[in-house]
Amino acid sequence: MHLSVKTRIALLVFIPMLLFVATGVYLLNLNSSNIKRMGNSLFDVAYQANNYIMVADRDYYQALNAYNLLRFAPLSDEARESNKDKLDENVASVRASISKARSILSSSDLLDLSEENSQTTAKNAFLGYEADFEKWVSIATANVKNSTPVVLADEEELSLMFENSRDSIDILGNLLDEYSLQEMNDINDKKTSDTTTTYTILGIEWALIILVSSLLLRHFNRSINSLQSKTKMVAGGNLHFERMGKYSRDEFGQLNDSMDTMIEKVRGLVRQISDNTNTVSAAAVELSISAGEAAATTNHVAENIQDVTSQVEVQATIAEETSRAVEEMSSGIQRIAENTTSISELSATASGQVDEGNEHMLTLKQQVGEIMQAIQALSAIVHNLNEKSGQIGAITENITGFANRTNILSLNASIEAARAGEHGKGFAVVAQEIRKLAAGSLESAENISMLISETREEIGRASAFMESTVAQVGKGTDLMGEVAEDFASIQTAVKKVVEQVHETSAITEQMSASSEEVAASMEQSSNSSREVAGKAQTVAAATEEQLALGESISHAAEQLQTIVQSLKGSVSQFKL
Repeated sequence: MHLSVKTRIALLVFIPMLLFVATGVYLLNLNSSNIKRMGNSLFDVAYQANNYIMVADRDYYQALNAYNLLRFAPLSDEARESNKDKLDENVASVRASISKARSILSSSDLLDLSEENSQTTAKNAFLGYEADFEKWVSIATANVKNSTPVVLADEEELSLMFENSRDSIDILGNLLDEYSLQEMNDINDKKTSDTTTTYTILGIEWALIILVSSLLLRHFNRSINSLQSKTKMVAGGNLHFERMGKYSRDEFGQLNDSMDTMIEKVRGLVRQISDNTNTVSAAAVELSISAGEAAATTNHVAENIQDVTSQVEVQATIAEETSRAVEEMSSGIQRIAENTTSISELSATASGQVDEGNEHMLTLKQQVGEIMQAIQALSAIVHNLNEKSGQIGAITENITGFANRTNILSLNASIEAARAGEHGKGFAVVAQEIRKLAAGSLESAENISMLISETREEIGRASAFMESTVAQVGKGTDLMGEVAEDFASIQTAVKKVVEQVHETSAITEQMSASSEEVAASMEQSSNSSREVAGKAQTVAAATEEQLALGESISHAAEQLQTIVQSLKGSVSQFKL
Protein backbone atom coordinates (compact mmCIF):
# COMPACT_ATOMS: atom_id res chain seq x y z
CA MET A 1 0.00 0.00 0.00
CA HIS A 2 1.39 3.41 -1.04
CA LEU A 3 1.73 5.94 1.78
CA SER A 4 3.07 9.45 1.26
CA VAL A 5 5.72 10.98 3.53
CA LYS A 6 3.12 13.32 5.08
CA THR A 7 0.83 10.37 5.80
CA ARG A 8 3.66 8.41 7.41
CA ILE A 9 4.63 11.32 9.64
CA ALA A 10 0.97 11.86 10.59
CA LEU A 11 0.65 8.15 11.48
CA LEU A 12 3.89 8.34 13.46
CA VAL A 13 2.32 11.16 15.51
CA PHE A 14 -1.28 10.01 15.86
CA ILE A 15 -0.75 6.25 16.40
CA PRO A 16 1.38 6.78 19.58
CA MET A 17 -1.19 9.31 20.79
CA LEU A 18 -3.97 6.80 20.12
CA LEU A 19 -2.03 4.07 21.93
CA PHE A 20 -1.37 6.35 24.89
CA VAL A 21 -5.04 7.35 25.03
CA ALA A 22 -6.08 3.68 24.88
CA THR A 23 -3.59 2.85 27.65
CA GLY A 24 -4.88 5.74 29.75
CA VAL A 25 -8.49 4.62 29.26
CA TYR A 26 -7.47 1.06 30.13
CA LEU A 27 -5.74 2.27 33.31
CA LEU A 28 -8.71 4.43 34.28
CA ASN A 29 -11.05 1.46 33.74
CA LEU A 30 -8.79 -0.73 35.89
CA ASN A 31 -8.66 1.94 38.55
CA SER A 32 -12.44 2.36 38.46
CA SER A 33 -12.87 -1.41 38.63
CA ASN A 34 -10.57 -1.69 41.64
CA ILE A 35 -12.26 1.23 43.39
CA LYS A 36 -15.69 -0.20 42.60
CA ARG A 37 -14.64 -3.60 43.91
CA MET A 38 -13.16 -1.99 46.99
CA GLY A 39 -16.39 -0.06 47.55
CA ASN A 40 -18.54 -3.13 47.02
CA SER A 41 -16.48 -5.46 49.19
CA LEU A 42 -15.27 -3.14 51.92
CA PHE A 43 -18.07 -0.63 52.26
CA ASP A 44 -21.24 -2.11 50.86
CA VAL A 45 -20.59 -5.51 52.40
CA ALA A 46 -18.01 -5.57 55.19
CA TYR A 47 -18.47 -2.09 56.56
CA GLN A 48 -22.28 -2.00 56.51
CA ALA A 49 -22.68 -5.59 57.74
CA ASN A 50 -20.15 -5.01 60.49
CA ASN A 51 -21.89 -1.75 61.37
CA TYR A 52 -25.26 -3.52 61.72
CA ILE A 53 -23.65 -6.23 63.85
CA MET A 54 -22.04 -3.60 66.08
CA VAL A 55 -25.37 -1.79 66.39
CA ALA A 56 -27.02 -5.08 67.31
CA ASP A 57 -24.32 -5.74 69.91
CA ARG A 58 -24.76 -2.23 71.36
CA ASP A 59 -28.53 -2.59 71.53
CA TYR A 60 -28.04 -6.03 73.10
CA TYR A 61 -25.96 -4.43 75.84
CA GLN A 62 -28.56 -1.72 76.32
CA ALA A 63 -31.27 -4.40 76.58
CA LEU A 64 -29.13 -6.18 79.20
CA ASN A 65 -28.70 -2.89 81.07
CA ALA A 66 -32.48 -2.23 81.05
CA TYR A 67 -33.10 -5.83 82.25
CA ASN A 68 -30.61 -5.45 85.12
CA LEU A 69 -32.23 -2.19 86.20
CA LEU A 70 -35.64 -3.83 86.18
CA ARG A 71 -34.39 -6.83 88.13
CA PHE A 72 -31.98 -5.35 90.64
CA ALA A 73 -32.66 -1.62 91.04
CA PRO A 74 -35.49 -0.15 93.07
CA LEU A 75 -37.39 1.86 90.46
CA SER A 76 -40.48 3.93 90.48
CA ASP A 77 -43.38 2.79 88.38
CA GLU A 78 -42.62 5.37 85.76
CA ALA A 79 -38.95 4.37 85.56
CA ARG A 80 -39.92 0.70 85.42
CA GLU A 81 -42.28 1.30 82.51
CA SER A 82 -39.61 3.37 80.77
CA ASN A 83 -37.03 0.57 81.13
CA LYS A 84 -39.53 -2.02 79.91
CA ASP A 85 -40.05 0.10 76.79
CA LYS A 86 -36.28 0.41 76.35
CA LEU A 87 -35.92 -3.34 76.73
CA ASP A 88 -38.54 -3.98 74.05
CA GLU A 89 -37.09 -1.30 71.72
CA ASN A 90 -33.53 -2.65 72.02
CA VAL A 91 -34.69 -6.22 71.44
CA ALA A 92 -36.57 -5.10 68.31
CA SER A 93 -33.51 -3.09 67.18
CA VAL A 94 -31.23 -6.11 67.69
CA ARG A 95 -33.50 -8.29 65.59
CA ALA A 96 -33.73 -5.65 62.82
CA SER A 97 -29.93 -5.07 62.75
CA ILE A 98 -29.14 -8.81 62.69
CA SER A 99 -31.71 -9.29 59.91
CA LYS A 100 -30.13 -6.51 57.83
CA ALA A 101 -26.62 -7.89 58.37
CA ARG A 102 -27.81 -11.36 57.35
CA SER A 103 -29.50 -9.87 54.25
CA ILE A 104 -26.28 -8.07 53.19
CA LEU A 105 -24.16 -11.22 53.55
CA SER A 106 -26.81 -13.31 51.83
CA SER A 107 -27.06 -10.96 48.83
CA SER A 108 -23.26 -11.13 48.51
CA ASP A 109 -23.18 -14.95 48.85
CA LEU A 110 -21.02 -14.71 51.97
CA LEU A 111 -23.09 -16.85 54.37
CA ASP A 112 -20.87 -19.84 53.60
CA LEU A 113 -17.69 -18.01 54.65
CA SER A 114 -16.09 -19.55 57.74
CA GLU A 115 -14.05 -17.96 60.51
CA GLU A 116 -10.39 -19.11 60.41
CA ASN A 117 -10.00 -20.18 64.05
CA SER A 118 -13.39 -21.75 64.83
CA GLN A 119 -14.20 -22.78 61.20
CA THR A 120 -17.76 -21.57 61.93
CA THR A 121 -19.66 -20.33 58.92
CA ALA A 122 -21.48 -16.99 58.90
CA LYS A 123 -24.79 -18.82 58.49
CA ASN A 124 -24.18 -20.98 61.59
CA ALA A 125 -22.94 -17.93 63.52
CA PHE A 126 -26.19 -16.10 62.74
CA LEU A 127 -28.28 -19.15 63.68
CA GLY A 128 -26.38 -19.62 66.96
CA TYR A 129 -26.60 -15.96 67.80
CA GLU A 130 -30.33 -15.74 67.06
CA ALA A 131 -31.05 -18.93 69.03
CA ASP A 132 -29.16 -17.75 72.12
CA PHE A 133 -30.55 -14.25 71.74
CA GLU A 134 -34.16 -15.40 71.45
CA LYS A 135 -33.69 -17.73 74.38
CA TRP A 136 -32.26 -14.91 76.47
CA VAL A 137 -35.06 -12.56 75.39
CA SER A 138 -37.69 -15.15 76.25
CA ILE A 139 -36.33 -15.74 79.76
CA ALA A 140 -35.61 -12.06 80.44
CA THR A 141 -39.03 -10.94 79.19
CA ALA A 142 -40.75 -13.56 81.30
CA ASN A 143 -38.80 -12.59 84.41
CA VAL A 144 -39.68 -8.92 83.93
CA LYS A 145 -43.27 -9.55 83.03
CA ASN A 146 -43.97 -11.99 85.86
CA SER A 147 -41.76 -10.19 88.41
CA THR A 148 -40.27 -13.55 89.47
CA PRO A 149 -38.04 -13.54 92.49
CA VAL A 150 -34.36 -12.98 91.79
CA VAL A 151 -32.34 -16.19 91.99
CA LEU A 152 -28.61 -15.62 91.61
CA ALA A 153 -27.97 -18.99 90.04
CA ASP A 154 -30.62 -18.34 87.42
CA GLU A 155 -29.31 -14.85 86.80
CA GLU A 156 -25.76 -16.18 86.41
CA GLU A 157 -27.01 -18.75 83.95
CA LEU A 158 -28.84 -16.01 82.04
CA SER A 159 -25.69 -13.86 82.07
CA LEU A 160 -23.67 -16.83 80.74
CA MET A 161 -26.24 -17.24 77.98
CA PHE A 162 -25.75 -13.57 77.13
CA GLU A 163 -21.98 -14.01 76.88
CA ASN A 164 -22.35 -17.13 74.73
CA SER A 165 -24.59 -15.30 72.30
CA ARG A 166 -21.98 -12.54 72.06
CA ASP A 167 -19.36 -15.11 71.03
CA SER A 168 -21.27 -15.44 67.76
CA ILE A 169 -21.01 -11.63 67.40
CA ASP A 170 -17.22 -11.90 67.76
CA ILE A 171 -17.11 -14.71 65.21
CA LEU A 172 -19.09 -12.59 62.71
CA GLY A 173 -16.81 -9.60 63.33
CA ASN A 174 -13.67 -11.71 62.84
CA LEU A 175 -15.19 -13.27 59.74
CA LEU A 176 -15.90 -9.85 58.20
CA ASP A 177 -12.39 -8.65 59.11
CA GLU A 178 -10.88 -11.70 57.44
CA TYR A 179 -13.10 -11.12 54.40
CA SER A 180 -11.97 -7.47 54.19
CA LEU A 181 -8.31 -8.50 54.49
CA GLN A 182 -8.75 -11.16 51.82
CA GLU A 183 -10.42 -8.66 49.51
CA MET A 184 -7.57 -6.19 50.03
CA ASN A 185 -5.05 -8.92 49.24
CA ASP A 186 -6.99 -9.86 46.11
CA ILE A 187 -7.14 -6.20 45.07
CA ASN A 188 -3.39 -5.84 45.64
CA ASP A 189 -2.74 -9.01 43.64
CA LYS A 190 -4.95 -7.71 40.84
CA LYS A 191 -3.17 -4.38 41.04
CA THR A 192 0.18 -6.16 40.65
CA SER A 193 -1.17 -8.15 37.72
CA ASP A 194 -2.65 -5.02 36.15
CA THR A 195 0.64 -3.18 36.64
CA THR A 196 2.54 -5.99 34.92
CA THR A 197 0.02 -6.02 32.09
CA THR A 198 0.23 -2.23 31.76
CA TYR A 199 4.03 -2.24 31.62
CA THR A 200 3.92 -5.06 29.11
CA ILE A 201 1.49 -3.12 26.90
CA LEU A 202 3.60 0.03 27.23
CA GLY A 203 6.73 -1.96 26.36
CA ILE A 204 5.06 -3.39 23.27
CA GLU A 205 3.82 0.08 22.28
CA TRP A 206 7.28 1.60 22.68
CA ALA A 207 8.86 -1.28 20.77
CA LEU A 208 6.40 -0.76 17.90
CA ILE A 209 6.92 3.01 17.95
CA ILE A 210 10.72 2.63 17.98
CA LEU A 211 10.58 0.02 15.20
CA VAL A 212 8.32 2.12 12.95
CA SER A 213 10.32 5.29 13.69
CA SER A 214 13.61 3.51 12.93
CA LEU A 215 12.30 2.13 9.64
CA LEU A 216 10.89 5.52 8.64
CA LEU A 217 14.07 7.41 9.58
CA ARG A 218 16.18 4.78 7.81
CA HIS A 219 14.11 5.25 4.64
CA PHE A 220 14.43 9.05 4.92
CA ASN A 221 18.20 8.85 5.47
CA ARG A 222 18.69 6.49 2.52
CA SER A 223 16.67 8.74 0.20
CA ILE A 224 18.37 11.96 1.36
CA ASN A 225 21.86 10.37 1.20
CA SER A 226 21.13 9.14 -2.33
CA LEU A 227 20.02 12.60 -3.43
CA GLN A 228 23.00 14.18 -1.67
CA SER A 229 25.52 11.87 -3.38
CA LYS A 230 23.91 12.46 -6.79
CA THR A 231 23.89 16.25 -6.43
CA LYS A 232 27.52 16.20 -5.28
CA MET A 233 28.40 14.00 -8.26
CA VAL A 234 26.67 16.36 -10.71
CA ALA A 235 28.21 19.42 -9.01
CA GLY A 236 31.65 17.80 -9.49
CA GLY A 237 30.95 17.25 -13.20
CA ASN A 238 30.59 13.45 -12.95
CA LEU A 239 27.60 12.30 -14.99
CA HIS A 240 28.46 8.58 -14.94
CA PHE A 241 26.00 6.66 -12.75
CA GLU A 242 23.61 3.71 -12.72
CA ARG A 243 19.87 4.02 -12.15
CA MET A 244 18.39 2.51 -9.01
CA GLY A 245 16.80 -0.91 -9.47
CA LYS A 246 13.60 0.09 -7.68
CA TYR A 247 12.10 3.38 -6.52
CA SER A 248 9.78 3.83 -3.57
CA ARG A 249 6.34 5.20 -4.38
CA ASP A 250 6.51 8.14 -1.98
CA GLU A 251 7.80 11.67 -2.62
CA PHE A 252 11.44 10.69 -2.05
CA GLY A 253 11.17 7.83 -4.55
CA GLN A 254 9.65 10.17 -7.14
CA LEU A 255 12.38 12.72 -6.42
CA ASN A 256 15.14 10.08 -6.87
CA ASP A 257 13.50 8.92 -10.13
CA SER A 258 13.29 12.51 -11.40
CA MET A 259 16.93 13.14 -10.39
CA ASP A 260 18.16 10.01 -12.24
CA THR A 261 16.11 10.93 -15.32
CA MET A 262 17.49 14.48 -15.21
CA ILE A 263 21.11 13.22 -14.96
CA GLU A 264 20.51 10.84 -17.87
CA LYS A 265 19.16 13.67 -20.04
CA VAL A 266 22.00 16.00 -19.06
CA ARG A 267 24.55 13.26 -19.79
CA GLY A 268 22.97 12.57 -23.21
CA LEU A 269 22.88 16.27 -24.00
CA VAL A 270 26.52 16.81 -22.97
CA ARG A 271 27.58 13.76 -25.00
CA GLN A 272 25.69 15.11 -28.04
CA ILE A 273 27.28 18.54 -27.55
CA SER A 274 30.71 16.89 -27.32
CA ASP A 275 30.10 14.91 -30.52
CA ASN A 276 28.84 18.00 -32.36
CA THR A 277 31.83 19.96 -31.09
CA ASN A 278 34.21 17.39 -32.55
CA THR A 279 32.32 17.53 -35.85
CA VAL A 280 32.43 21.33 -35.90
CA SER A 281 36.15 21.24 -35.03
CA ALA A 282 36.89 18.89 -37.93
CA ALA A 283 34.82 21.07 -40.25
CA ALA A 284 36.69 24.18 -39.06
CA VAL A 285 40.05 22.54 -39.73
CA GLU A 286 38.92 21.47 -43.20
CA LEU A 287 37.53 24.96 -43.83
CA SER A 288 40.86 26.50 -42.81
CA ILE A 289 42.75 24.16 -45.17
CA SER A 290 40.37 24.93 -48.03
CA ALA A 291 40.72 28.65 -47.38
CA GLY A 292 44.51 28.30 -47.54
CA GLU A 293 44.29 26.42 -50.81
CA ALA A 294 41.89 29.05 -52.19
CA ALA A 295 44.29 31.82 -51.17
CA ALA A 296 47.21 30.03 -52.86
CA THR A 297 45.18 29.52 -56.01
CA THR A 298 44.10 33.14 -56.02
CA ASN A 299 47.71 34.30 -55.69
CA HIS A 300 48.61 32.07 -58.63
CA VAL A 301 45.78 33.54 -60.72
CA ALA A 302 46.90 37.07 -59.81
CA GLU A 303 50.42 36.35 -60.96
CA ASN A 304 49.15 34.95 -64.24
CA ILE A 305 46.92 37.94 -64.81
CA GLN A 306 49.85 40.28 -64.18
CA ASP A 307 51.83 38.38 -66.79
CA VAL A 308 48.91 38.68 -69.20
CA THR A 309 48.74 42.47 -68.56
CA SER A 310 52.46 42.99 -69.07
CA GLN A 311 52.43 41.04 -72.29
CA VAL A 312 49.28 42.56 -73.80
CA GLU A 313 51.40 44.76 -76.11
CA VAL A 314 53.10 41.68 -77.57
CA GLN A 315 49.94 39.55 -77.47
CA ALA A 316 49.85 39.18 -81.21
CA THR A 317 53.24 37.57 -81.37
CA ILE A 318 52.83 35.30 -78.35
CA ALA A 319 49.21 34.13 -78.83
CA GLU A 320 50.15 30.55 -78.23
CA GLU A 321 51.72 31.42 -74.91
CA THR A 322 48.66 33.49 -74.01
CA SER A 323 46.42 30.55 -74.91
CA ARG A 324 48.37 28.26 -72.62
CA ALA A 325 48.18 30.89 -69.86
CA VAL A 326 44.43 31.20 -70.37
CA GLU A 327 44.06 27.42 -70.18
CA GLU A 328 46.07 27.35 -66.96
CA MET A 329 43.97 30.19 -65.62
CA SER A 330 40.80 28.26 -66.54
CA SER A 331 42.10 25.20 -64.74
CA GLY A 332 42.91 27.29 -61.65
CA ILE A 333 39.50 28.90 -61.73
CA GLN A 334 37.89 25.44 -62.04
CA ARG A 335 39.87 24.29 -59.00
CA ILE A 336 38.82 27.43 -57.15
CA ALA A 337 35.20 26.69 -58.07
CA GLU A 338 35.52 23.12 -56.81
CA ASN A 339 37.17 24.26 -53.55
CA THR A 340 34.56 26.98 -53.16
CA THR A 341 31.77 24.43 -53.62
CA SER A 342 33.37 22.17 -51.00
CA ILE A 343 33.76 25.10 -48.62
CA SER A 344 30.13 26.06 -49.19
CA GLU A 345 28.95 22.52 -48.41
CA LEU A 346 31.12 22.37 -45.26
CA SER A 347 29.90 25.81 -44.19
CA ALA A 348 26.27 24.76 -44.65
CA THR A 349 26.94 21.58 -42.63
CA ALA A 350 28.67 23.58 -39.89
CA SER A 351 25.80 26.08 -39.85
CA GLY A 352 23.26 23.24 -39.46
CA GLN A 353 25.31 21.64 -36.69
CA VAL A 354 25.68 24.97 -34.93
CA ASP A 355 21.90 25.48 -35.14
CA GLU A 356 21.34 21.99 -33.78
CA GLY A 357 23.88 22.59 -30.99
CA ASN A 358 22.15 25.87 -30.16
CA GLU A 359 18.78 24.05 -29.93
CA HIS A 360 20.35 21.38 -27.67
CA MET A 361 21.84 24.10 -25.52
CA LEU A 362 18.41 25.75 -25.14
CA THR A 363 16.93 22.34 -24.23
CA LEU A 364 19.72 21.83 -21.67
CA LYS A 365 19.00 25.26 -20.22
CA GLN A 366 15.29 24.39 -19.94
CA GLN A 367 16.13 21.07 -18.24
CA VAL A 368 18.46 22.85 -15.80
CA GLY A 369 15.51 25.12 -14.98
CA GLU A 370 13.37 22.03 -14.35
CA ILE A 371 16.17 20.70 -12.10
CA MET A 372 16.05 23.98 -10.20
CA GLN A 373 12.26 23.64 -9.78
CA ALA A 374 12.60 20.01 -8.57
CA ILE A 375 15.29 20.95 -6.04
CA GLN A 376 13.19 23.92 -4.87
CA ALA A 377 10.22 21.53 -4.43
CA LEU A 378 12.51 19.23 -2.41
CA SER A 379 13.56 22.22 -0.30
CA ALA A 380 9.85 23.01 0.31
CA ILE A 381 9.26 19.38 1.37
CA VAL A 382 12.21 19.56 3.80
CA HIS A 383 10.81 22.85 5.13
CA ASN A 384 7.40 21.17 5.63
CA LEU A 385 9.14 18.33 7.47
CA ASN A 386 10.77 20.90 9.74
CA GLU A 387 7.36 22.48 10.45
CA LYS A 388 5.81 19.04 11.15
CA SER A 389 8.64 18.28 13.59
CA GLY A 390 7.84 21.56 15.36
CA GLN A 391 4.17 20.52 15.61
CA ILE A 392 5.23 17.14 17.02
CA GLY A 393 7.37 19.01 19.60
CA ALA A 394 4.33 21.08 20.60
CA ILE A 395 2.26 17.91 21.02
CA THR A 396 5.04 16.42 23.16
CA GLU A 397 5.01 19.57 25.31
CA ASN A 398 1.23 19.10 25.75
CA ILE A 399 1.82 15.48 26.83
CA THR A 400 4.48 16.73 29.29
CA GLY A 401 1.97 19.25 30.65
CA PHE A 402 -0.66 16.53 31.01
CA ALA A 403 1.84 14.33 32.89
CA ASN A 404 2.80 17.22 35.22
CA ARG A 405 -0.85 18.00 35.96
CA THR A 406 -1.55 14.29 36.55
CA ASN A 407 1.40 14.20 38.98
CA ILE A 408 0.01 17.23 40.85
CA LEU A 409 -3.47 15.65 40.96
CA SER A 410 -1.99 12.40 42.35
CA LEU A 411 -0.11 14.41 44.99
CA ASN A 412 -3.32 16.17 45.99
CA ALA A 413 -5.10 12.81 46.09
CA SER A 414 -2.35 11.45 48.37
CA ILE A 415 -2.77 14.43 50.68
CA GLU A 416 -6.55 13.95 50.80
CA ALA A 417 -6.04 10.21 51.41
CA ALA A 418 -3.69 11.00 54.27
CA ARG A 419 -6.29 13.31 55.75
CA ALA A 420 -8.87 10.52 55.53
CA GLY A 421 -6.73 8.26 57.71
CA GLU A 422 -7.49 4.54 57.65
CA HIS A 423 -10.35 4.99 55.18
CA GLY A 424 -8.01 6.63 52.64
CA LYS A 425 -5.19 4.07 52.62
CA GLY A 426 -6.49 2.21 49.61
CA PHE A 427 -6.95 5.44 47.63
CA ALA A 428 -3.44 6.56 48.68
CA VAL A 429 -2.01 3.44 47.02
CA VAL A 430 -3.95 4.22 43.85
CA ALA A 431 -2.76 7.85 43.92
CA GLN A 432 0.85 6.68 44.27
CA GLU A 433 0.49 4.38 41.24
CA ILE A 434 -1.00 7.27 39.24
CA ARG A 435 2.00 9.40 40.24
CA LYS A 436 4.36 6.69 39.00
CA LEU A 437 2.49 6.49 35.70
CA ALA A 438 2.63 10.29 35.38
CA ALA A 439 6.39 10.21 36.01
CA GLY A 440 6.78 7.49 33.37
CA SER A 441 4.72 9.51 30.89
CA LEU A 442 6.85 12.60 31.61
CA GLU A 443 10.07 10.66 31.02
CA SER A 444 8.67 9.19 27.78
CA ALA A 445 7.61 12.66 26.60
CA GLU A 446 11.15 13.97 27.29
CA ASN A 447 12.64 11.10 25.26
CA ILE A 448 10.28 11.87 22.38
CA SER A 449 11.26 15.54 22.62
CA MET A 450 14.96 14.59 22.37
CA LEU A 451 14.29 12.40 19.31
CA ILE A 452 12.29 15.20 17.66
CA SER A 453 15.11 17.67 18.37
CA GLU A 454 17.64 15.37 16.70
CA THR A 455 15.29 14.88 13.75
CA ARG A 456 14.89 18.65 13.35
CA GLU A 457 18.70 19.05 13.35
CA GLU A 458 18.99 16.43 10.58
CA ILE A 459 16.26 18.18 8.59
CA GLY A 460 18.04 21.52 9.12
CA ARG A 461 21.26 20.10 7.71
CA ALA A 462 19.33 18.65 4.76
CA SER A 463 17.74 22.08 4.16
CA ALA A 464 21.18 23.76 4.21
CA PHE A 465 22.48 21.22 1.73
CA MET A 466 19.48 21.82 -0.56
CA GLU A 467 20.21 25.56 -0.48
CA SER A 468 23.83 24.81 -1.47
CA THR A 469 22.54 22.56 -4.26
CA VAL A 470 20.24 25.36 -5.49
CA ALA A 471 23.27 27.70 -5.60
CA GLN A 472 25.30 25.13 -7.59
CA VAL A 473 22.44 24.67 -10.07
CA GLY A 474 22.23 28.46 -10.38
CA LYS A 475 25.92 28.55 -11.29
CA GLY A 476 25.31 25.78 -13.83
CA THR A 477 22.47 27.85 -15.30
CA ASP A 478 24.82 30.85 -15.66
CA LEU A 479 27.41 28.62 -17.36
CA MET A 480 24.74 27.35 -19.80
CA GLY A 481 23.88 30.97 -20.57
CA GLU A 482 27.54 31.70 -21.40
CA VAL A 483 27.76 28.59 -23.58
CA ALA A 484 24.53 29.66 -25.34
CA GLU A 485 26.12 33.06 -26.06
CA ASP A 486 29.23 31.30 -27.46
CA PHE A 487 26.99 29.20 -29.73
CA ALA A 488 25.24 32.38 -30.88
CA SER A 489 28.64 33.88 -31.78
CA ILE A 490 29.58 30.68 -33.66
CA GLN A 491 26.28 30.75 -35.50
CA THR A 492 26.81 34.39 -36.56
CA ALA A 493 30.38 33.69 -37.74
CA VAL A 494 29.35 30.60 -39.70
CA LYS A 495 26.53 32.50 -41.39
CA LYS A 496 29.04 35.16 -42.46
CA VAL A 497 31.34 32.47 -43.83
CA VAL A 498 28.45 30.95 -45.78
CA GLU A 499 27.57 34.35 -47.25
CA GLN A 500 31.18 35.01 -48.25
CA VAL A 501 31.55 31.53 -49.75
CA HIS A 502 28.42 32.07 -51.84
CA GLU A 503 29.80 35.39 -52.99
CA THR A 504 33.16 33.77 -53.85
CA SER A 505 31.36 31.05 -55.82
CA ALA A 506 29.54 33.67 -57.86
CA ILE A 507 32.76 35.50 -58.60
CA THR A 508 34.48 32.23 -59.52
CA GLU A 509 31.70 31.40 -61.98
CA GLN A 510 32.09 34.84 -63.45
CA MET A 511 35.85 34.29 -63.78
CA SER A 512 35.22 30.91 -65.47
CA ALA A 513 32.90 32.54 -68.00
CA SER A 514 35.45 35.25 -68.66
CA SER A 515 38.23 32.71 -69.21
CA GLU A 516 36.09 30.82 -71.71
CA GLU A 517 35.39 34.07 -73.52
CA VAL A 518 39.12 34.83 -73.61
CA ALA A 519 39.84 31.34 -75.03
CA ALA A 520 37.17 31.80 -77.69
CA SER A 521 38.50 35.14 -78.78
CA MET A 522 42.20 34.19 -78.89
CA GLU A 523 42.12 34.36 -82.68
CA GLN A 524 41.05 37.98 -82.41
CA SER A 525 43.45 38.79 -79.56
CA SER A 526 45.70 40.86 -81.76
CA ASN A 527 42.83 43.12 -82.77
CA SER A 528 41.35 43.35 -79.26
CA SER A 529 44.39 43.71 -77.00
CA ARG A 530 42.93 46.75 -75.33
CA GLU A 531 39.74 44.84 -74.64
CA VAL A 532 41.77 41.96 -73.20
CA ALA A 533 43.74 44.41 -71.07
CA GLY A 534 40.51 45.83 -69.69
CA LYS A 535 39.18 42.40 -68.97
CA ALA A 536 42.53 41.43 -67.41
CA GLN A 537 42.20 44.39 -65.05
CA THR A 538 38.69 43.27 -64.20
CA VAL A 539 39.96 39.76 -63.52
CA ALA A 540 42.81 41.20 -61.39
CA ALA A 541 40.32 43.15 -59.29
CA ALA A 542 38.14 40.08 -58.90
CA THR A 543 41.21 38.05 -57.96
CA GLU A 544 42.18 40.56 -55.32
CA GLU A 545 38.61 40.41 -53.99
CA GLN A 546 38.83 36.59 -54.03
CA LEU A 547 42.11 36.81 -52.09
CA ALA A 548 40.57 39.10 -49.50
CA LEU A 549 37.56 36.77 -49.26
CA GLY A 550 39.90 33.77 -48.72
CA GLU A 551 41.66 35.63 -45.92
CA SER A 552 38.26 36.41 -44.38
CA ILE A 553 37.31 32.72 -44.60
CA SER A 554 40.63 31.73 -42.95
CA HIS A 555 40.07 34.25 -40.16
CA ALA A 556 36.49 32.98 -39.62
CA ALA A 557 37.82 29.40 -39.48
CA GLU A 558 40.36 30.43 -36.84
CA GLN A 559 37.58 32.07 -34.76
CA LEU A 560 35.46 28.95 -35.19
CA GLN A 561 38.32 26.77 -33.90
CA THR A 562 38.76 29.10 -30.88
CA ILE A 563 35.05 28.86 -30.03
CA VAL A 564 35.13 25.07 -30.48
CA GLN A 565 38.13 24.78 -28.12
CA SER A 566 36.26 26.88 -25.51
CA LEU A 567 33.19 24.68 -25.88
CA LYS A 568 35.35 21.56 -25.54
CA GLY A 569 36.85 22.96 -22.35
CA SER A 570 33.34 23.54 -20.93
CA VAL A 571 32.15 20.05 -21.90
CA SER A 572 35.34 18.37 -20.60
CA GLN A 573 34.29 19.28 -17.06
CA PHE A 574 31.68 16.51 -17.23
CA LYS A 575 32.55 12.82 -16.95
CA LEU A 576 30.28 10.68 -19.12
